[in-house]
Amino acid sequence: MEKMKKVEVIIESIYLNRLIELFKEGNVTGYTIIRDIEGAGGHGLKTADEANDLLSNTYVFTLCNEEKFNRMIEKIRAFIDKYGGKCIVIDAEVLLHSKK
Repeated sequence: MEKMKKVEVIIESIYLNRLIELFKEGNVTGYTIIRDIEGAGGHGLKTADEANDLLSNTYVFTLCNEEKFNRMIEKIRAFIDKYGGKCIVIDAEVLLHSKK
């Protein structure tokens, strides 16, 4: 088991490429994207039946070690301040492949 940070970000879909660039700058190369998520929050109800990305939300998560996370935290904060969204950070233990 390895201790890591799970970083979950919910953003408007039109900002996805900017978030991915931020991850790349932090040398975080692995992530998962779930498009067209639904829910209600500070901006009201968001549905997943929009015809384009302008009004839909996307959920992105990654796992990284604490060092990488600490290098990115202020950039993520600035991103959320500028573009909106939510960032949830969770301490996680990851079961990795055994090395033989």
